[in-house]
Amino acid sequence: MKDISRMIEIAEIYSITNQKGKYEECLKNIIKLCDESPKNEDTLQIKMHSLTLLNKPYKSLETTNELLNLNPYNIHALLNIAAYLRSD
Repeated sequence: MKDISRMIEIAEIYSITNQKGKYEECLKNIIKLCDESPKNEDTLQIKMHSLTLLNKPYKSLETTNELLNLNPYNIHALLNIAAYLRSD
């Protein structure tokens, strides 16, 4: 989780400094790190959010389903579904 947190910090710096290519590459690395980590609510929430930021709504919803399987009351997953429904 420490590596993921560090990568999130780096992605935020790239976002703030308008380095879109590096920002997107960081998000992809975050997703990869989440996939390599044990599945838990934290890693799935991070992966879901990163996929949303990369404009991959279907992959984000797949992760949302995984998250809801762990905790059907996870507010982040429920908000992600609501945001998706509003966007259509």
